[in-house]
Formats: sequence, C-alpha cells, structure tokens
Amino acid sequence: MTNVVTFPSLPAFQLLGQPVDLSHIERELQVLFMDDSADAHSPNAGGIARASLINLALYNENQDELEHDASVLAELTSEAACRSLLISADTRHPELSARAWIQAHCQINRNGEKSVCSEQISFFLTGNSPGLLRNVVLAHLDSDLPLAFWWRGEFSDAFEERLYSRIDRLLFDSESWASPRNQFIRLLENQAGESAPFVMHDLAFTRLNSIRHAVANAFDRPAVARELGSLSEVRIRYAGGYRMSSLYLAAWIASKLEARFDPGQSSPGQIVALSGRKGFPSSFVIRIEALDPQRKGTVEVDFLLGETRIEISRCQTRDFIRTLTHRAPAVDEDWLPARRMTDAALVTDILNRAGRNRVHAQVLPGVQELLTL
Repeated sequence: MTNVVTFPSLPAFQLLGQPVDLSHIERELQVLFMDDSADAHSPNAGGIARASLINLALYNENQDELEHDASVLAELTSEAACRSLLISADTRHPELSARAWIQAHCQINRNGEKSVCSEQISFFLTGNSPGLLRNVVLAHLDSDLPLAFWWRGEFSDAFEERLYSRIDRLLFDSESWASPRNQFIRLLENQAGESAPFVMHDLAFTRLNSIRHAVANAFDRPAVARELGSLSEVRIRYAGGYRMSSLYLAAWIASKLEARFDPGQSSPGQIVALSGRKGFPSSFVIRIEALDPQRKGTVEVDFLLGETRIEISRCQTRDFIRTLTHRAPAVDEDWLPARRMTDAALVTDILNRAGRNRVHAQVLPGVQELLTL
C-alpha cells in the first residue's frame, strides 16, 4: 500500500470528522471520548459513555453518494447504539491506499450535555483489491458484536467469501440493480455455501411493510375473507424506481394464497397464478403496471373479488395508507398510519426487528420466477 496517492477533493470529507492514521484509530477513539471540557460535577466528567450493541458497516463504490451516505449513517447512529463503519471505495484508482476519519454521534440530554455516544470510523479506499476492504472491516470491528453490512449498489468482486462469511445481516436495495436476477443468483449461491449464512434484508421488501399490513387488515374482516375464493384479479401499480417492490408484493400475495405462477401463460405485466387449496381461488391474474406520475406513493394494489373491490393506496395528503372496500351498497374506509420511509428509517426498522427474516426468504423464490418473465 502506498501513502503517495492523490485523493479527490470531495466536500463530503469535511463531514467525516477528525482525520487519523489507520494505525492510531483505536488510540484516537479513546482520546475522542475523553470530554476534557466537562465540568467536574458533570456526568461527563472523566469521559463520555460509549454505547454499542452491533457493528454497522455501510459500503459504497459510488463517491458521488458519499455525502448522502454520511448523513444517513449520522442519522442512524444518533438513534441506534452501534460501532459504525462508513466505507467509500474507488476501485478504478490505479493505487492501493486507505484514508481514515473518526467521529462520535451523541444523544443530548435535557441539560444540553452529551449522554450516550456511538463511534463512527470512516474510510476512503482506492484500488481494486477485495482484500483491502475485508482487512479494513475485520480489523476495526467491535469483535464481540454481530455485523450488519449495508452494501449500497451492485455487488462487486470485493464481496468475497472471507468477508461475507463474517456478516450476520446483509442489507441491500435491489431497486438500484441493473440486473436483479443475476445479483440474487450470486447472493443465494454465496449464502448456500455457509454453515451459518448471513440473513438477507432487501430495502425494496422492507418498504412494503405498511401496505402488507393494510392488505392483511383488509382480509381480516370475516365478510371479505369469505369472498376470498372468488378473487379473480390483483392490480398492482408502482411508481418510477419501485418495480422490485411491486414484484415482491406480487410474490407475497401469491405465497399467502399458496399459489404458483404459470410461466407459460404469464408475461411481465400479466401474471397467471394457480392455487390448489380449498377455499382459495383456483386461478387469478396479477396485473403489474406503472403508477400515474401524479400519484404519491410507491406501490398501490387493488383486489377484485366477485362484486367486491378493495383499493389500497397511500393517502395523497397525509401519511396514511387508505383502504376502500366497495361492497354494494356501501363503501367502507380504513386508515392506517404509514410514515414516509427514508433509508435511515428502513435500516432502523430492519435492525429493530432482527430475526431470521423468514418472510423474505419465503417470497424470494417467487420474485426470482417473476424476474425470468
């Protein structure tokens, strides 16, 4: 590794805290958490409390997103107790190098004092060396804690066995992939080769939490549930940039109805699903199309069951999911809260839920089928 490297002049570097030598990171972190400015009678006298329940790493090979990544991680670590690693990499640079920064994100109490702080170590890596990323990450983990790794963008050669074998939770957003099917094939192959495989969390699926709750709530009504066998059509509409979420919703609905897809009769916009379970529809159609750009929200869904129509969409004026159930001669209306999900909110939701994310694992094979149409 060489120290004679010209780094890009990125304003985001100013957001990363105090520059440090890689060999002095742990020592400088100790100094950082000694609050010399605190009053002798202050709770911070002698140092600030460091809190860490998990290692959280964010990796991105797009330097243009460094400022956004830094702000998202700062928002995350101000709420969640963790050791966070922010890693930006320029894999096209001809020289191998690493540069580091440290900072603390603190919660402030009512007296305006720092109460509990989480530490962040940021790295800028250059050169095409998968081992560089692996070594930097593994050398700076809080070793007794699990590792949640948020990979932003397409998976590259840096995602290799000696790295992902140490990952407990792998976070990604399939909406950002040019070829989701190939990416999923790679992930599943990697996962299958591990005795203790990482748990996958796709932000594209997590975004559906509110609308999946609304669907379950709509069909929890006995009068509607009794008509489930007459389901003939599901219409899903997705906003620009959220097609993967629409595929996840289609696969989730099919899994709940224990239905399989008929590839011979299906196309990307019209999917035929078949079910053999008593009380469920023997066949129904799932239509997937683009959402009117004037509409707010990411995904909307309608269900046609005989004379009943259920419409589920985001309210256009407030942060709610609205469900309209048309059953002659009346229309029932339900509202469920649905705050807008930023990247930080999505990741926080994933970390708070933990678990094995079994629903995603059950739905993913159906998504892979739909990606082949």
